[in-house]
Amino acid sequence: MPDPGATGRGRRIGAALVALGLPLLLAGCGDDEASSAQPDLPSETPALWNPCDTLDAAFIQEQFGIRTTERNGTATEPDCRFAPAGDSGDPVVSVNYQLFDGDLDQLWDAMGQQDTADVREPEIEGADAARVVVDARKKQLYVTGFVETGDLFQVVNVVDPKPYDVDAVVAAVEATLTAVAGHANDAGIGVEQPADDASPTPSS
Repeated sequence: MPDPGATGRGRRIGAALVALGLPLLLAGCGDDEASSAQPDLPSETPALWNPCDTLDAAFIQEQFGIRTTERNGTATEPDCRFAPAGDSGDPVVSVNYQLFDGDLDQLWDAMGQQDTADVREPEIEGADAARVVVDARKKQLYVTGFVETGDLFQVVNVVDPKPYDVDAVVAAVEATLTAVAGHANDAGIGVEQPADDASPTPSS
């Protein structure tokens, strides 16, 4: 696993994560389709993670009540998104990630979220912290959820055209955050591994 603790890389990845959440936090600029940023890992490092490893169209249908097509990119360019039929009027769901060598509070301060934003802090099993931003507009609902497990931050983005059910979408986002956080913990991704101090002592 690459070392995300290096200072230079931490700044670079932290900046990328800020950009990762902005498409929906600052939504409503005329594009009705959800966008999904790619992980900003160094080019020589293979992709670390894809949330689609634990999500699929059946899970999205169960949680959001929609039929979608899963798109998960490639091993080196992961891209986890679930797109409904173009004329269905159903929500678009995308999930992505970044490494960040701070906590969610530090990330939030860097993003400069407006005081008037509808920000919720759900309890997500297995997560260090989580937040959900809800932006209900006349024509569309935008929901962005963040979940922290160690230095791995996973982001769930939903764009749902009207008519929409805010509570149902938020509940589905929280269920998705729980799933990806649990999978990250099971895989040990984002969690610092203890040093191996059990090396044998040479005999005299």
